[in-house]
Amino acid sequence: MARRIRALIHKEFLQILRDPIAAALLIALPVFILFIFGYAINLDVRNITLAIYNLDNTEASRTLTDRFITSGYFTLTQNIVSEHEIAPMLDHGKIKVIIKIPKDFQKDIASGKSTPVQALIDGTDSNTANIVMSYIRAILQTESMHVIFSLFNSNGQINTAEMPSLDVRPNIWYNPELSSTNFLVPGIIGIIIMVIGAIRMSVSLVKEREKGTIESLMVSPLRPAELIIGKITPYIVIVFFDLILIVIAGKYAFGVPFRGNPLLFLVLSFVFLSSALGSGLFISAVSKNSQVAWLLGFFSTVLPSIMLSGFIFPIESMPLPIQVVTYLFPVRYFLTILRGIILKGVGLAVLYPQAIILVCFAVVILAVSTLQFKKRF
Repeated sequence: MARRIRALIHKEFLQILRDPIAAALLIALPVFILFIFGYAINLDVRNITLAIYNLDNTEASRTLTDRFITSGYFTLTQNIVSEHEIAPMLDHGKIKVIIKIPKDFQKDIASGKSTPVQALIDGTDSNTANIVMSYIRAILQTESMHVIFSLFNSNGQINTAEMPSLDVRPNIWYNPELSSTNFLVPGIIGIIIMVIGAIRMSVSLVKEREKGTIESLMVSPLRPAELIIGKITPYIVIVFFDLILIVIAGKYAFGVPFRGNPLLFLVLSFVFLSSALGSGLFISAVSKNSQVAWLLGFFSTVLPSIMLSGFIFPIESMPLPIQVVTYLFPVRYFLTILRGIILKGVGLAVLYPQAIILVCFAVVILAVSTLQFKKRF
């Protein structure tokens, strides 16, 4: 039995190496996806183009302008001198935010009046607009508190040291820099496993049928279980190599920490890989050609891994019916495990509910897929 399986594994590796482009993609694709998500898809909004329409042109208005420039989020691109310049700038997308400081800004502050500052924001990208709005509110609140304290001091009514206030000292755990790369890199592992485990596995089996070689394997002394083991083992080896590669690249290229137990990480990754391989077996059994297998694999595994797993979009923010659907995809639980191990350094004492669900998914998917595979062939 072991000899037959070794022979089939050797044959599979030779078949993969015969297509050098596909073999290179199996190794290079994970690193390519890592760098695309790490550099191009960044949820941190910075270098926001800013224009200032300063109708007051006093020390107070210039101080407020400096608050925006020195915040690190905004880049002052232009100073507006006319109301007619506002609409064309926003229409052409040259400017994302325009701050309009009203006339008599400093005078109103000195007299203790409420002084409105208008912020015009390009809301084409609603997510970016919301983040930009939070930045503006934080800057204006900081400046407002500074003005209030200055007024109290200048009027001699109260000293800032005697004024009661809330002293907020945030202590952010696990991701102190609030880096979106630390959040995205663990999710990339789930996508890689799905791409190689489900799609590549299903396409490989369907190509065997298209070439007519699957029948030769089925009439050989190989048992169905040996055939399945021999076919999936090369992809298990490739996936684990890619996992180690992603962890190393994430740590040294992007500074993503790995705080957990590497052995637990590999074991639970293997459990999730089993469900991905089971999905690939099922897709290969119901697909007539490799194009159909690729499309089924993409829409049933990779797309949910990106959209319905919490990889980018928080599940809690989704509509309730969509939240219910996310429970049907094991990648949801695997991402919780990945972020728990990589970023938090927690173990099975915390992650055992997700681990049990993953094991159940793997057993059920593999059992159903193996039966369907045997029935099909």
